Amino acid sequence: MTSEMIMAFALALSEEEMKADRLAAATIRAAKKAQKEFALWMDRKGYTLETMGKTQLREYHKELCDRKNERTGEPIASVTINAMFQKVLVLFSILYREGVIKENPAHNLELAVHENRGLRRRPLTLEEITEFLESIDTSTQQGLKDRTMFELIYSSGLRVSEAAGIRIRDIDFERREVIVRGKGDRDRVVPISKVARDFLLVFLGERIQTPDAWVFTGSIKRCKEEKMKGGGISIRFRRLLKRFNMNRKEISTHSIRHSTATHLLENGASVRHIQELLGHKYIETTVRYTQIQSDGVFKVYRKYHPREHEMFEAVDEEYLRRFEVLLDWKSRRK
Repeated sequence: MTSEMIMAFALALSEEEMKADRLAAATIRAAKKAQKEFALWMDRKGYTLETMGKTQLREYHKELCDRKNERTGEPIASVTINAMFQKVLVLFSILYREGVIKENPAHNLELAVHENRGLRRRPLTLEEITEFLESIDTSTQQGLKDRTMFELIYSSGLRVSEAAGIRIRDIDFERREVIVRGKGDRDRVVPISKVARDFLLVFLGERIQTPDAWVFTGSIKRCKEEKMKGGGISIRFRRLLKRFNMNRKEISTHSIRHSTATHLLENGASVRHIQELLGHKYIETTVRYTQIQSDGVFKVYRKYHPREHEMFEAVDEEYLRRFEVLLDWKSRRK
C-alpha cells in the first residue's frame, strides 16, 4: 500500500471503531479533525505513518502544546491537547494490530500534559455574576436575548452548546424545567430559576406558540432560522465583559457553569446533586468544578442556589468516605 492508502485505511478503521463503540457524533467529529490535522502536519514535514517514530511523535506533541486558540490567542487547554494526541496514537495502534507496521511508536510513550498547565479558569463571584447580568441593557432585543441566555446558563449550569440546542418545546414553564441534551447524547432534566423563566417568557413572546423553534437563533439560511452556535454565545459573552470592564483572561463562558456549581455548594447543595445538575458522568469532574475545600465537604446543607433551587438530600457515610479519598488524592497532586 502507498502512504496515502495506509493513512486512509487507518482513518477509516478508526472511525468504524468509534461508531461501534457508540461514541457521540460530536466526539467522533473531534477525533476525525484531530487525526486529519495530524495527517496534514505529517505531509508538511514529509513524514509517513510507517516511518514515524517516538522522536517525531514528541515533535508533534510539542507543536500541540505550543498551539494557541485562534479565537482567544490563549494556549489550548491541557485536556484538549491530551484528547487530540490520544486520537493520533490510536492510528498507530490500529496499524500495529493489523500488521501494517512492525513496531508501534506510541508504545510506552507518556506525554500527557498536566491538567494544571497554563491559565486556569475560575468561577465568577456572586457579586461579579450579579453585576454582569444586571449590567445588560434589556431595552433592546439583543440585550433581552443576552440577559435571557446568560440567566438561563447561570440558572441551570448549562454548557454553551446545551443552551444553543434548546427548543421551545423542551421547556416546561409551569414546572420550571428544561430538557437538556448534554455530552454523549445524554439527556437530562434540569430546573430553571424564576428569574430565568420570566426572562424566557418575555423574550420568546408570541414565539412560544412555535414549539419546534430554537430558543436562541443565529443566522438565517435558506429562509430558515438556524440555532445559535456555542461559539456565538462565547463571542457575545466576551464582548459584554469588555463593555462592562470585566474582561479577564481567566473568565470564559464556561466560568458561568463553574459559578453555578460553586454558588450552589456555598449555599448548601450536596455535590451529588450538583453532579446531576451539571450532567457530569463522574463525581471527580464535579469535585474539580466546585474547587472544594475539605472543611466544607462534610456539612449538611438545606438552601442552595442564590436564584433558588430546592434539591436537598443528606450525604450518607459511604458518600463521605469516597469524598475523603478524592480530597486526599487532590492534596497529594498539589
